[in-house]
Amino acid sequence: MISKAKKGSKGLGRPKLADADKRATLVRVLTTEAEHTELQRAAQTAGASVSTWVRLAALEKARASR
Repeated sequence: MISKAKKGSKGLGRPKLADADKRATLVRVLTTEAEHTELQRAAQTAGASVSTWVRLAALEKARASR
């Protein structure tokens, strides 16, 4: 039997993020099916989700162009 955690109990779930670490802005990107498949493959190779992979690749490109 699985016991339910009581409200306010500690140690369950992931820790809260600091305000500076919270991601709250959404950036939408439209792709073709072929582009999406390419992004999925690249993300899978890197061991990341598509969202994380795209965010990291975009940031890398943005920071290199400074």
